[in-house]
Amino acid sequence: MKQRRLSRGSAQTGFTLIELLVVMVLIGVIAGLATLAIGDGADRELRQEAQRLAGVLQLAHDELLITGGADRALGLRKEGYSMLDLVLLDDATREWQALQDPQLGPHYFTEGVVELEYETDGARQSLSQTDSWKPHVRLSNTGELTPGLIVLRVPGKDLVQYLSISLEGSIEVSNERP
Repeated sequence: MKQRRLSRGSAQTGFTLIELLVVMVLIGVIAGLATLAIGDGADRELRQEAQRLAGVLQLAHDELLITGGADRALGLRKEGYSMLDLVLLDDATREWQALQDPQLGPHYFTEGVVELEYETDGARQSLSQTDSWKPHVRLSNTGELTPGLIVLRVPGKDLVQYLSISLEGSIEVSNERP
């Protein structure tokens, strides 16, 4: 029997079909995972903002219950929100002022990405467009909150998150109107 030997110069080079298929499958899996991870940035930011607002409200509520401090309020604007303290300016004058705090202080949304609306007793309330803060959700040191519905939406899209606030102090975030 004769054995055929290939000379060094005539050796076959290249990839087999199986090697090419494995590489293509890996590229497809990585591309799929990247697409899922990136997703719609507006939807993710809306959910994060709704969770952040619920967390801020819950933090302020819990802090008030623990310390027994003075009443606070959540002030809303179309472009952001802040926890408010009632400040005595003199014997006859009181004013709600935004807390200057990294967690509870003023928080503004990225312009054009998220907007707020507020509903109480089934009616939509107007939100301030001025520099002063108006209280919308009052927090009592007894644990009660002003009931209402905060609506976070992405302008021009059907992306909405609802923050439902009950009198007894429960705060729930959902993507469906309660």
